[in-house]
Amino acid sequence: MTQTLIIFGIVFLVGILLVFYKYQHRQKLHDNVDQLKSVIRQIFEEAEKPAISQNRLIKGLKQHLGINEKMALKLIGKARHEDLIEIESLDFKKMGKMQYRKKFE
Repeated sequence: MTQTLIIFGIVFLVGILLVFYKYQHRQKLHDNVDQLKSVIRQIFEEAEKPAISQNRLIKGLKQHLGINEKMALKLIGKARHEDLIEIESLDFKKMGKMQYRKKFE
């Protein structure tokens, strides 16, 4: 009985540590503006366009940072708040697509 309890405790502790690591990793991504700026620069360089769609920006953030779509949307909001990107056009007639343009060089 005690061996089972010890093994369960170790597995539970490892699970808690993984959840804490994931939380810390996401917080670090959200707080690091310089890293976000460099990733956004890479995404715009790969697109070779002055403005890209929101879907393209989400896919780029997911690819470069290894995050999910919800976190990518949060990072887009952070980038807009830090004046790294801005909305170029709201074209709701064409399926609600947004175009973003970077504000730095």
